[in-house]
Amino acid sequence: MSSLNMFPAASVCLETVLHEGGQIGGCSDSDGAMMYTLEGEELWYADFKSGRGVEPQPDFIDHISFNPGTYEAAVADQQVCRNNLQVCQQAMKDLPVEKDPPEIPMIYIRDTLELKVKNTLICHVSGFYPAPVEVSWTKNGKNVTDGSSINVPFPNKDGSFTQISRLEFIP
Repeated sequence: MSSLNMFPAASVCLETVLHEGGQIGGCSDSDGAMMYTLEGEELWYADFKSGRGVEPQPDFIDHISFNPGTYEAAVADQQVCRNNLQVCQQAMKDLPVEKDPPEIPMIYIRDTLELKVKNTLICHVSGFYPAPVEVSWTKNGKNVTDGSSINVPFPNKDGSFTQISRLEFIP
């Protein structure tokens, strides 16, 4: 008797995970965010302040595009998120919170540096709990945080969070 005929109703399922991707959505009382990731890197996020989706991928990788309706879907998800937030805030209002400070932030530029060409500074903050963190940008000792953006906190596998802030500048 062949082993294939012994269990005719049995099936085998093999799963190979080649890449790890995610969709992270979140909101606060005054702000919200939606982003898609691959291998822990941001591929797309909703910039609700400017009313558009952003694909912050650097020039040196193969670009991945998203559907034109992705931003509109993210806007619709914000109402659901805010309703859920109100329920959670009420249910958790009396719980004590343990705090972990962030690791040392990494700051780098998005594109190859060219003088007098617009670029983006990126600040990657990780390892903190609870979320969110506040990121401020300075230039020659003066606050230039206005005009910067920060994504929704991204959960890490250890329960801490990561956030990424961006600031456009011209070197």
